[in-house]
Amino acid sequence: MRRGQQARTAILDAAERLIAERGAQVPLRDIAQAAGQRNNSAVNYYFRNRQELIDAVVQRRLQPMERERRLMLDALGPAAGHDVHALLRVLVLPLTTVESDCYAQFLRAAAVYLPTDTDSAEDSAWSEVLDRLARMIPTSDSFARRRRVAALGTAMFALLAELERTAGSPSNCAGSLDEVIEMLAAMLTAPVPAVAAAR
Repeated sequence: MRRGQQARTAILDAAERLIAERGAQVPLRDIAQAAGQRNNSAVNYYFRNRQELIDAVVQRRLQPMERERRLMLDALGPAAGHDVHALLRVLVLPLTTVESDCYAQFLRAAAVYLPTDTDSAEDSAWSEVLDRLARMIPTSDSFARRRRVAALGTAMFALLAELERTAGSPSNCAGSLDEVIEMLAAMLTAPVPAVAAAR
């Protein structure tokens, strides 16, 4: 690995860890120092701004997770398209196999910087699963469905971040992961109150 690539990787590692620990507004100079960079503005050499840095952390984790999700989704076949638990496993399990012990905590801390438009990625397994899950929400109100799907990501990141924080790695907590999936399924498929549906 070339020196510049090593420095960029060290910055991404430091950003993921420090944002997970201290929040998305951690000073960029602290990230540079944690990455072993003598120059406090090293982060701005590789990334134009905080948003681009956070996007790069997400992108390097997203590609392997999307490959895993696509394989899991294809293995389910069309019959599982109506199984909320199976589809939630496709979303959740790849988040537990990333080579990081703080990625879910990073996602929770950086939530306001994460894109909310899931339709932008073509052939995205994430988007496909969310679309299928949205159809399982017991309402015909598209606004209520969008709201519930958005809440799903927030709840999932928070639950997995708590598993990381308390157990070191969610992949060591199969029972806890089953509980997370049950909680998410209950949240997703709970009846939509008449007031929310009438909005």
